[in-house]
Amino acid sequence: MDNNQLRSMLVTQRKMVGWSQEQLAEHSNVSVRTIRNLETGAIRNPRRSSVELLVGALFSAATNRDVLMSQAGRPGTPAALLPARPEPRLLAPAAAIPETARWQGLRPKTDITVGRQADLLHVVTALRPGRPLVLTGPAGVGKTRLALDSAAHLLDRFRDGVAVLELGSVTPEGVDPAAASAQAQRALDTLFRSFDRDPRTSPEMQMLLVVDNAEHIIDTVARQVRALLERHPALHIVITSLRAPAGVPADLWEVSPLSVDQPDGLYGCPPAAELFCRRVHSVVPTLDLSDQMPQVVELCRRLGGLALAIENAAFRMRSVPLRVLVEECRVLPILGQEEVGGLSHHRSLHRSLAWAYGLLDERQRRALRRFSRFPEDFSIEDVRQEPVDDALEPSRNLDVLAELVDFSVVQVNRGHQYAYRVPRMMREYVNAIPA
Repeated sequence: MDNNQLRSMLVTQRKMVGWSQEQLAEHSNVSVRTIRNLETGAIRNPRRSSVELLVGALFSAATNRDVLMSQAGRPGTPAALLPARPEPRLLAPAAAIPETARWQGLRPKTDITVGRQADLLHVVTALRPGRPLVLTGPAGVGKTRLALDSAAHLLDRFRDGVAVLELGSVTPEGVDPAAASAQAQRALDTLFRSFDRDPRTSPEMQMLLVVDNAEHIIDTVARQVRALLERHPALHIVITSLRAPAGVPADLWEVSPLSVDQPDGLYGCPPAAELFCRRVHSVVPTLDLSDQMPQVVELCRRLGGLALAIENAAFRMRSVPLRVLVEECRVLPILGQEEVGGLSHHRSLHRSLAWAYGLLDERQRRALRRFSRFPEDFSIEDVRQEPVDDALEPSRNLDVLAELVDFSVVQVNRGHQYAYRVPRMMREYVNAIPA
């Protein structure tokens, strides 16, 4: 999460729970001065400990508010039936979901989620009935993990539980629209048959639906979501996708790569480096990297803070020393090992990048290749002045830029002056394949 997102999140969530800066300071034990400086952007590299205290306080307040609002207008509800308030232990792993729980579909991992506390707070407080929340972001950034962890924290809020609709194996619309629609409908029907009641016919259904990997059948998902909300407007829906669906009113949240600059992680390192160290410890417990943290941070920087790339690199430490990973002229070619389980396009960094690139049409690919040769951070003037595609008039450059931003293959830093970049691993992938 960049500073602009952090500032927006703090201001928005503080106002949502009805607190002043002074009240937030009282509940979080973070000084009013620090809160004010965070919200104005005066602090460029906030301490992670401060962010976590603020997130914990806001999470607790928002959860209390939502529980009270969910019971408003229901006089006589026995206290024993009120949903339990989740504790704001955002550093703890998502609770293991019992086999008997009201949960259908892909389940969250139960190890600690690193660097996503502020994202988690936004998801659990911004989610509202009848209006989907769409998690976007580049391939490999961790959208699915965030969605599942959020659902696990919210499970007690939904009487009829959580359903996860995984669509990654459905035929892409660009290949066969009819097959895509039929397969997606069958997957939805199969998922809902496992519940006692069908949310499409039960107006009182209290459920969270997670629609995962929707980018390749986005029009089909949009139609399904519209139909579901027409029948059951109180349904809560989270969608993960490289791009947002059109024609469906929704809230968007961009999941950013993990920070490689904020030094105040649990191990005195940025969240990206912390994730790398944790994953290395899980596959090579005897390996000590404590005296190699500068090299770890540099590797994570070269990997662009992408969670999947970092986890692939950590696994590679079983056979390749850190020095080789850092010194390789390209890290991409040695990060193609397959992860056991999961979707085919999520099993390696190569596959995730190829999946995202394959969703583009030829015009968009030509433009992305040109953008990948721009400086790492480029401006709107760079886009306007240089033709990005010989087949396009320069006046159309902004159109294709907007399309690539929508597909999450170009990222935007929305400061006073917008800055753009092709994520580092996507840039390397594009430059490595034939034009």
